[in-house]
Amino acid sequence: MTTLASAIDLSSQPPRKPKNRVMRTETQWQALLDKFNTSGLTRAAFCKQHGIATSSLYRWQKVLTGPSPAAGFIDITEPVVKAAPTLPVPGNDSRWQVELELGAGVILRVRAV
Repeated sequence: MTTLASAIDLSSQPPRKPKNRVMRTETQWQALLDKFNTSGLTRAAFCKQHGIATSSLYRWQKVLTGPSPAAGFIDITEPVVKAAPTLPVPGNDSRWQVELELGAGVILRVRAV
């Protein structure tokens, strides 16, 4: 019976070198990002040249630049659609001013004080 370990000749593969991890400060990452932005290189080429993972460069770019102010923000100060007023349904409390159907049978009601 042949096992998976015996079927693969591990002795023919070169030994793996442990990765040398370089711990960088926030200031060092900012300097690297500044260098990348002015280098004219692709992200992959820059990372290969400096021995860093592209995922690390992406992560630190996101950390240091932060989310853009408009990302995920919708200004609702102006009404998107003017809805026609609804009449109270008999049997319901007519003090409700706003009713939102959230789906899955969930309704959010907000009433005036």
